[in-house]
Amino acid sequence: MNEKMYFLFANPLKPETVTVARELTSALEAAGEGVLLDSWLHEELHAGGGATLAELGGMDIDFIISLGGDGTLLRTLPTAARLKIPVLGINMGRVGFLLEVEHMDLDLMVGRLRRREFRLEERHMLSARVAGRDEEYLVMNDVVLCRGGNPSSIRVENYANDELVYVTDGDGVIVASATGSTGYCLSAGGPVLHPTLKNLVLLPICSHKAQQLPIVFDEHIQVSMRSNVPAGKTQQILFDGQTALELPGTVEVRVRMSDECVSFVRFSPQQFYTRLRLKQAEWSGK
Repeated sequence: MNEKMYFLFANPLKPETVTVARELTSALEAAGEGVLLDSWLHEELHAGGGATLAELGGMDIDFIISLGGDGTLLRTLPTAARLKIPVLGINMGRVGFLLEVEHMDLDLMVGRLRRREFRLEERHMLSARVAGRDEEYLVMNDVVLCRGGNPSSIRVENYANDELVYVTDGDGVIVASATGSTGYCLSAGGPVLHPTLKNLVLLPICSHKAQQLPIVFDEHIQVSMRSNVPAGKTQQILFDGQTALELPGTVEVRVRMSDECVSFVRFSPQQFYTRLRLKQAEWSGK
C-alpha cells in the first residue's frame, strides 16, 4: 500500500482529544502512514508534523480526521471542500449528526481506512456572499442574519431570487441547508429535512408575525436577506456558527447551493432517524 497522509484536527477545549490524538497518531505511524497535526496539537504531542488548516493547500493530504463535536468538524469543511479531501469525524462530544465514529478500536479504524473499507457520502455546501465584499463563505449548516449584540429587533427583507417572500421583524433570519435543518434551524422551530436533499430553508427567528412560517426552496433558488440598522448599532452575520461579521448600516447576504461538496468517510449506513431520535431524547433530558 502507498503511504497516505492524515491531518488530525482537534478541539483544544476538550482535554480528552489529546489522549485520543496521541493514540491515533501512534496507530497511524505504526501502520506506516504519515501524520500531520493541527499546530497546537503538534506542540502538545511532539509527534508527526505540524500545520494549520490554512496551510493544507500546498500539501498532499489524503484524509482529514476531526476529533471533537460537530462544531469542530464544521471548522474543517470549507478547506476540505475546496481541496477535495475526505473527512472523518470522531465524536468526542454529544450525539453528532455529522460525525461517523462513536466508539471504535483505533487500530481497526486505521486498518479499514488503509484497506479502503468505507464509502464516501457527499454533502453539498452552501455558498454565501455579503454585498460589497469579495469573500465567498462556504458553509455546511446555515447562514444567520441576526441582531447580535443589538438590543433592538431588526427588520429583514427576504427574497427568493428577486421575488420578495416576506419582511420579518424579530431577532433575525436563518437560511439552512438540509444538513443544517437539524441544527439551529431545528432549535428555532424549523422543519427537519433528510440530509441528502438539496434544499434551502428560510426561517424567521422569533418573528413578531406568527404567520411567517419556514419556507423550503429548491436547489436553484438564491435566497437574499437585506437589513438596515440605525447609526450606532450593528447587525451580525453568522456562518455555521464559526465565523461572525458585525456590520453597521445596510447589509445584504446572498445564499445559494454551492457546487462544492464535502465527502464524509462512512464505515456503515447512516441511521439518520435514529440519530434524530437520540438527539431529541438528549434535549428532553431522557
